[in-house]
Amino acid sequence: MNMNKCSRCSVDVPQARIDEGYTICVDCSTEEKVSCHTIYPHKTGGYIQVVSKEQSQRLNRLDRRGTSVKTAKYYKPFVVEKSEPKEYKSRRCTKVYTDYETALNKANEYYEEWGYQRTIDMIRGMNSSGEIPLMTRMKVQDIITERYLNPTPRALARKMKRGVM
Repeated sequence: MNMNKCSRCSVDVPQARIDEGYTICVDCSTEEKVSCHTIYPHKTGGYIQVVSKEQSQRLNRLDRRGTSVKTAKYYKPFVVEKSEPKEYKSRRCTKVYTDYETALNKANEYYEEWGYQRTIDMIRGMNSSGEIPLMTRMKVQDIITERYLNPTPRALARKMKRGVM
């Protein structure tokens, strides 16, 4: 028996196929062609994983960057389902906050006793506990910061004596 003939249909089999250990031709073969799936661990430097054709189709369907056999890149269409907007139910806010003036007075007194950083922490705590709203916190915090950054009359007098200004 000639080794270069297909064992099923007696067609000539290429030598490279015989070297790989096959005894039948491509037409008689029952093995499915292998395919690949491209994996991108980051933007560049993708690599391929050899898988069956069925697995490749499934993986390419799941992966937005999957490549198909005939086209360079196949991106799944991105569809946003439009639904009817939900009816807005207006609810009145029942939360009772400390008013702005009271919060400012409390922060100023705290600043006199404890200084800038502890006062800022106290104002943030009042906001996170729900005692004052965010807008009040920002306004009070701005006033305390401005107070901290502006020099006192005593500091100005010292600078004048030294001739710094």
